[in-house]
Amino acid sequence: MLVAIPVKTAREETAVSPLFGHARYFAFIDDGGKMEIEENPYDGGMEVVYWLLGRGVNRVITHHIGPRPFEVLRENGLICYSAGEGRVLAREAFEALMRGELEEITPENIDRFGRHQRRKG
Repeated sequence: MLVAIPVKTAREETAVSPLFGHARYFAFIDDGGKMEIEENPYDGGMEVVYWLLGRGVNRVITHHIGPRPFEVLRENGLICYSAGEGRVLAREAFEALMRGELEEITPENIDRFGRHQRRKG
């Protein structure tokens, strides 16, 4: 399993970004807990989704995601989860996923997780 999480910084103790496609970085965590952080090579758009698919991601943890990226990820077998409210560290979100504590984002609840913002700075 490979989990992708949009994050704010390239540091190990980074928080989940409120953005999805416009996040500056993504943390990739395997089922053994090994984390790698990579700069997002795209500034939003579906290219981010295709990049994640190409990386072999199986799960996404995010605060917000648009309906189209969600739909394409879902069509390709990925499961998306909500990181929850407020400031959440990427490692904490991953551990909550492993404990089965995160809410799955579904077609029925996607409206609660959509938000579009542009990256600043």
